[in-house]
Amino acid sequence: MILDHRRRYSELPPSPSALVSSRASSGDPEISTNGSEDEHDVSNNSVSESIPWYLQVQTPRQDPKSLSERQRLPNLPADPPPLLQPMLQHISVDLGLDDLSMLDLRDLDPPPALGANLMMIIGTARSEKHLHVSADRFCRWLRTAHRLTPYADGLLGRGELKLKLKRKNRRARMLNTAGVSDGKNTDDGIRTGWVCVNIGVIEDGLATRQKEVNPNDDDYVGFGGEISGVKVVVQMLTEEKREELDLETLWNQALARYTRRRDRIAKGQVENAVPSGHLEPLPGFNDSPPSLALAP
Repeated sequence: MILDHRRRYSELPPSPSALVSSRASSGDPEISTNGSEDEHDVSNNSVSESIPWYLQVQTPRQDPKSLSERQRLPNLPADPPPLLQPMLQHISVDLGLDDLSMLDLRDLDPPPALGANLMMIIGTARSEKHLHVSADRFCRWLRTAHRLTPYADGLLGRGELKLKLKRKNRRARMLNTAGVSDGKNTDDGIRTGWVCVNIGVIEDGLATRQKEVNPNDDDYVGFGGEISGVKVVVQMLTEEKREELDLETLWNQALARYTRRRDRIAKGQVENAVPSGHLEPLPGFNDSPPSLALAP
């Protein structure tokens, strides 16, 4: 009876998994590669199915730029201050910031919160350390070479950075001793990702776009005074922070809105203007002169 069952079991056709395993062990390359690919696809599908669709992040595929494209200097605007060209050269060559862009906001009305006659330079740092070192060296270069007093918002000084790193390492050792894992998303005050260097006003009459305003005008709103010089601001960001903020799109949209509004106002003024050589009659008077009655 036992032999009969063994004979019947041996006469059954082999299962597909047994065939694949036997062919793979025999050295069939097609079966071995397809089997590994199937297992990889199954593992990827299981991982993607375990994550909800609204948490799945699809990273966009962008072609990396060449070194010459990343270090290309932007074109200078009309009537630039004399310091602008050597400043761009120093930022690109000496500091190593990539993808420099120039925003000319001198014509923007109302002016930005940073000030009127504003020019903005945006550059990308390669790391957090490179960001703070570049901002510190840039401020020192402005003070020593050009006698300017820049203010860097978001810059961690050398002593402050060492103190924060020391506190961070001490906290990590205490957490490891207690057996508690520190969260990766905690804000330690070191990873700023953005330093705004406000250089101030560079005195130059040719680059000034806004002139003196007469407070006695009927259309005037605000405070009068003469604005001389150009205010330059350098925005230094890491690559992730620059993609997140997208300052170029923000300011370009503001310039486009201002241009459309200015063109619309100019068009309305042209349509409502009185043609030259034509005077409208005053109310109560006729176009023809009054007839004089002759006395008898």
